[in-house]
Amino acid sequence: MNSSLTKSFIMICCCAHLGLTQTVEDRITSILRQMTLAEKILQLHQEGGFNTATNTRLGIPGFVMSDGPHGVRDGMATSFPVGIGMASTWDTDLAQRVGFAMGQEFWSKGKHQALGPCLDIDRDPRNGRSPESGGEDPYLCGQITAAVVRGIQLTPTIATVKHYNANHREDGRMGNNITASQRVLHDDAGLAFRTAVQQGGALSVMNAYTLINNQKCAENFNLLTMILKTQWGFPYYVVSDWGSIWDTGRAVQAGCDICMGSTIYQDNLPTLVANGTVQESVIDQAVRRVLRTKILSGMLDYQPQGDPADVNSAAHQQLCLEAGRKSLVLLKNSDGILPLNASAVGKVALVGPNAAVAQTDGTGSSWVTPFYSISPKQGIESKIGAANVVYAKGCDINSTDTSGFASARSAALQANVVIFCGGLDGSQEGEGFDRVGGSIQLPGKQQDLINALGAANSNLVVVLYSGGICGINRSAASMKGLIYAFYPGQESGRAVADVLFGDYNPAGRLPVTYPKTDDQLPPWLRDDNLDTGYGRGYRWFDTKGFEPQYPFGFGLSYTTFSYSNMTVTPNSIDPGQLVHVSVDVTNTGSRTGEEVVQLYVSDTTAPVPMPQKQLKGFSRISFEPGQKKTVEFLLTADELYYYDETSSSYQVHPGQYAVRVGGSSASLPVSGAFQVLDGARKPDLLLLNVKMVPRYPKAGDNVMFLATVKNQGSKATIQGSPLKVLFSVNGQQIMWTDNYSDAIPAGGMALLCANGGPHSTNQWTMPVDSFNVVANVDPDNAIDECVEDNNSFSQRFGPTPIPPVNLAFRKTVTVSSVEKAGTEGTNVVDGDFSTRWSSAFSDPQS
Repeated sequence: MNSSLTKSFIMICCCAHLGLTQTVEDRITSILRQMTLAEKILQLHQEGGFNTATNTRLGIPGFVMSDGPHGVRDGMATSFPVGIGMASTWDTDLAQRVGFAMGQEFWSKGKHQALGPCLDIDRDPRNGRSPESGGEDPYLCGQITAAVVRGIQLTPTIATVKHYNANHREDGRMGNNITASQRVLHDDAGLAFRTAVQQGGALSVMNAYTLINNQKCAENFNLLTMILKTQWGFPYYVVSDWGSIWDTGRAVQAGCDICMGSTIYQDNLPTLVANGTVQESVIDQAVRRVLRTKILSGMLDYQPQGDPADVNSAAHQQLCLEAGRKSLVLLKNSDGILPLNASAVGKVALVGPNAAVAQTDGTGSSWVTPFYSISPKQGIESKIGAANVVYAKGCDINSTDTSGFASARSAALQANVVIFCGGLDGSQEGEGFDRVGGSIQLPGKQQDLINALGAANSNLVVVLYSGGICGINRSAASMKGLIYAFYPGQESGRAVADVLFGDYNPAGRLPVTYPKTDDQLPPWLRDDNLDTGYGRGYRWFDTKGFEPQYPFGFGLSYTTFSYSNMTVTPNSIDPGQLVHVSVDVTNTGSRTGEEVVQLYVSDTTAPVPMPQKQLKGFSRISFEPGQKKTVEFLLTADELYYYDETSSSYQVHPGQYAVRVGGSSASLPVSGAFQVLDGARKPDLLLLNVKMVPRYPKAGDNVMFLATVKNQGSKATIQGSPLKVLFSVNGQQIMWTDNYSDAIPAGGMALLCANGGPHSTNQWTMPVDSFNVVANVDPDNAIDECVEDNNSFSQRFGPTPIPPVNLAFRKTVTVSSVEKAGTEGTNVVDGDFSTRWSSAFSDPQS
């Protein structure tokens, strides 16, 4: 993993036209000048449950949205592992591939926009929306979810990160009032969102329902404008969670650009503008952000049609199985009870409320209806045959009924091994309600049944399914094996069986701390104060000195690993310079396996309160038996930032820092240190990618190039000092930008357009063949940076195949028959995916 990809960035667009000099912003201005006030407002609110309106006069499609943090919530689709399940993989490459598959399925169903992924921090396992969260650590959540965002947006689908910000409790979520300092909103609750909009490049952000410091998130100027759009530089649009706006004027002026789930914008905005309460310039800015997103995502130009065959394709099923396997966390393996030998295990007793069903999520808007799902019973029977499985439900998820204990105990007595599958389901956690019963403990009679099974047969393995972790303090001693399954998707039964019988060596790691009791958690309050118990999770446990059931980042393997030879270089730096960390990791066992190498930083001389340690790097790596690999990490200013409330800026303070590396937050066998001197503070500019407008150009089209640049330094760029980015195609310089000279703070970003090039006509057109674009930021070394050798980026592009011409598009059409309402001829050619025909020739663009 490249830790340097977590820094702030600037997005710079550079146009190369054939006889055309209009930039993206010029194009937006031209569209705005043609729009009436009513047409502008129409861009900012719903038209139907999950759509915004299409402007047919100006050819501006509306958004077609759908829920789906782990798959498309519209009909049936592939149900991938939930958010916390993806976090338990600790695998950014896998997360991006899953995001790409999800994006394909959204697009093939005609959706412009996925309402996900979710970046909520799982501050307490009793949070009903724990399944959608990215775990308890903002760095892990940000890295995994940014990768999902990148994957989704490799397709035409727009990713929407939610719920901004500090959303972590469902009970009273519409009116809970969270207290949070500016530092918490930047460093802790905000870090995952900053990572997703900067590193991930998310094109949309959804606000939370809660209040922050007495202001609704949807109406919070500090949250939406000062932090998100000004300090972080997010240039795209904010969409409200459904019905989350109370006051129209406050919301639109705070920076909530699109209102969904109510008619409050369409009802009130015309009057508020007419009486001067809201200036039309505010409406213009909101529409500008919406149009900017539509242009950069390709909505205002040609977009290729999605392939319906992508939905639940064989490739996506296999990817879902891979993700499910990688998400499983082996927590206990006493006496080496696992893996089981399929040919020698004999009779297996399969017991528990989740043994014969496939649990894929809690309840709520994240639910995905799969074409099929594999239960543990199906997966285990596929390994050893149904005749060798003795099944008994034993108990319910959450009831006092013990009538099934006798049959479960009888099954256990007949078997060589007992497998209990329990945990939670959609009746126990989900959107709109927190953990039923208000306790982390495994509900109902499940722990009593586990103890009864263990007394009957000591060879007991437990598999727990849930989003929020389930306490097992009363039953832990009865089990020899424990596997945690964070709703691993539609292939979960097959994935669990693969781990149980050793066809897959588990390497998932806990994305949350596993408490023993409720007493180990902070107070569970609706109106929470996030300034206390900084960070929660392992950071809370470190502060309190509590010993959890299992620590954050923990997970076992069927092999073992050792750590040695750690180096930290250099041992002293000026603020913003790079620190290289390397460590040797060896597979000391006899099986191929993966280790999740984790790096934690301790700020030992911080000027403000800090956690004892914080995750700042990780890498999931495969090792052959006996193999040794050197694992490397890069610490930049971004890993060391803290938000200084006095200067209202991100700072890297001089002082001593400790670095520790190992296999979990509680097992960090190698360590080192470095010092940040009180030296010169400078910006550091890093290019991440190059993009094009049109998003999907054809050979012969005039195109614009865009580059993403990050400032990962310790100081803002200098006001009045132009920032230059030079673009070359196949070695030929074609365009640059050098007209942006505002100060860009550390942690900030901006969207720039080109103004010059080596050819006076600024000509460049899309060739027939693929080509290579190289972008260089600050090519003349005019800006004094912390690091001078990371300013170049290369990316390959190719033209989009020319689509068939639609001779009827936006013309009067007569049809001989209508299958159903909404498929009339006028709708067939209106460019709106939601109204297209169901025939094979339904694409309005073809």
